[in-house]
Amino acid sequence: MKIQSMSENQPIFKGVGGAAAFLEENVMLNKALLDASVDIPFVCLSNNKTERKERLRRVLVNYTLCFLSPFVTLPLTNRLAMKHVAKLTKSFSANGNNLIHLSNKYLTSKEATKKGIEELAKKYDFSELLEKCNYDYEKVRQTILSNIKNNDFPQLPKRFLRSKEATKRGIEKISKKFDFKEILANNGNDYEKIRQGLIKAKNAVLSFDFLFSTGSVAGMAFLNNALTKKKTNMDGYSAEFEMADKETVRKRAEKYKKTAPVRKGITASIVALSALLPFALRKGMLSPKLTGLAGYIKKHADKFDYTNGIFMKRLPLFLFCTGAFTGVALASRNQTEVKNNLILNGTGIAVYFGGDLLINSLLSKASDKIFKTNIIDKKAPKTLMNRIVTPTIPIKDLSGKSRTIAAINFFINFAVIAALYGFGVPTLINKIVRKDVAKEKSNQLPKINFSNEIIKRDMENRTALHLK
Repeated sequence: MKIQSMSENQPIFKGVGGAAAFLEENVMLNKALLDASVDIPFVCLSNNKTERKERLRRVLVNYTLCFLSPFVTLPLTNRLAMKHVAKLTKSFSANGNNLIHLSNKYLTSKEATKKGIEELAKKYDFSELLEKCNYDYEKVRQTILSNIKNNDFPQLPKRFLRSKEATKRGIEKISKKFDFKEILANNGNDYEKIRQGLIKAKNAVLSFDFLFSTGSVAGMAFLNNALTKKKTNMDGYSAEFEMADKETVRKRAEKYKKTAPVRKGITASIVALSALLPFALRKGMLSPKLTGLAGYIKKHADKFDYTNGIFMKRLPLFLFCTGAFTGVALASRNQTEVKNNLILNGTGIAVYFGGDLLINSLLSKASDKIFKTNIIDKKAPKTLMNRIVTPTIPIKDLSGKSRTIAAINFFINFAVIAALYGFGVPTLINKIVRKDVAKEKSNQLPKINFSNEIIKRDMENRTALHLK
């Protein structure tokens, strides 16, 4: 909730089509950029200084996760899992550590695992290209540059194509990461052992990622509350601090303050459950059964792969967001903040995990009709979901005019969502706060029954006249 990565195994992209293809595939960075469209106005449109600080801290945690997780923690946990969980490598810097990038679809049997390892190794095997170019690295560099679009040869990140020295260094670095001979030899070419080890390692990484990411986002919401309380010595929703007096804000938060321990416990349970989900996947993937629940898990396990070993895919990202944002809602300090958190995060989930697909599908249909492109995936299964939102072919698999138009559609889609989600939601949230506070103030005014008061005064006047 993914501009070319500097990850060693990422191929170079070129032009708007390459950038769009990379962002479309790497959903964590895609979400980070989309979040920026709402986070900037979200912080700028804060109702007061205290709320602005809270929102800024929340945004910083989200961005730290979006960039720290794929580029720092996941490369680290991948290596640790290969050594200590899978026990397939003997050192942190062993050759072939990137074997953990092998897709779950190859971990259904030892035969599939052997095939997958061979294909992954071949994908980053430069030996044939080096022999063809007589180990002339300048010639190798020029050959790769001239065949980027065709993908006839293993690809290198852009920084390794600046000179023949850089190309040599890049090939040596990547070849080491995808040279699996040492791992195979150390494990006696036992593909069943390797399969089981990879399943354990990959799901341990996913479990840690869920625990770290969900816990950080949900925990930050409660930490924000504590920091605000310490700084201002005020209870309640910070957005209301300058709209109502201290006592009114406190009373509006009274009910939620009493249930805070329970809500913290529920949040901790959600975080724990998210970390336990990968163990259910692990059990299904290790099971010898090919039918029932285990068969279903094996069939769809590749949806939990990490793109290039570091970028979370759409389904696990959805699960992470759902758990984390539920925790954020539970940290709310009154009913208004509950509504605002549900609107903000609910809209974000709906937009990112459905709205963008729908808009992209509509744009693609129009493009195929008007510009005679081939973006809609006509071979997609005729499922109920696919009938509602017609699938498109990934931009990375398109070429020529179709690729260019699809890339333009991607950025149009992004701009539309950014405009509606970025400015519409923060404005709506602020309006709700002002309305609820005004209603609370109105309820606190003394209530006079004017009709009874008039009758009472009339009776008093009549009695006084009678006495005279």
